[in-house]
Amino acid sequence: MTTAAEAGAEMSWPRPPFTVDTLFELPDTGLRYEVLDGALVVVPPPTPEHNLAADRLRERFIRLLSPAAEAITTAAVRLPGGSGPVPDLLITTADASDHPRGIPAEFVHTVVEVVSPSNASDDRVKKAALYAAAGIPCYWRVELRSWREHFGPVPAIVVRLLGDDGEWHTTVHAAGETRRLPIVVDRSPAVVPVELDPAVLVGPRR
Repeated sequence: MTTAAEAGAEMSWPRPPFTVDTLFELPDTGLRYEVLDGALVVVPPPTPEHNLAADRLRERFIRLLSPAAEAITTAAVRLPGGSGPVPDLLITTADASDHPRGIPAEFVHTVVEVVSPSNASDDRVKKAALYAAAGIPCYWRVELRSWREHFGPVPAIVVRLLGDDGEWHTTVHAAGETRRLPIVVDRSPAVVPVELDPAVLVGPRR
């Protein structure tokens, strides 16, 4: 994790405590930032493969959403306690124009993070905990490379879903098999299945 101070020591940065509101007070440096547990974090530039995976997922999500819901890329989420992660993709029933300084967590139903090697621990551990604590019921983590718990085919999608029993259920879906993966699309919460082989997220269009 690279802090903002490390990324630009010569620039004048806001002073802590950092909150999601800090994201909208920073000068435009061409970099992306998040606030995680009070730390101002520089987000590494995404690779074309990273963006392709997020874009292809958004295409599939949009087909399944009602007019009341939207799939939005790289929008800040206002979490309780002041954190402001910026997931690669989220599903919300909020009107984006009503929330120019980040979408409140209660209106965010599914978040998707495409893991980058330089901030993998944030996506796998820190953000998973923050999203769960905020009550966001569905978290997709897209892994483009093998990781310690999975040496099988990639890309793979790790889905963490809050069940009717009040417990979190985590499943791993590797490339090579079409499965019905759940997304949450509203506050009911309504779960909609996405029929998907993770292999389609990268490489030539299939």
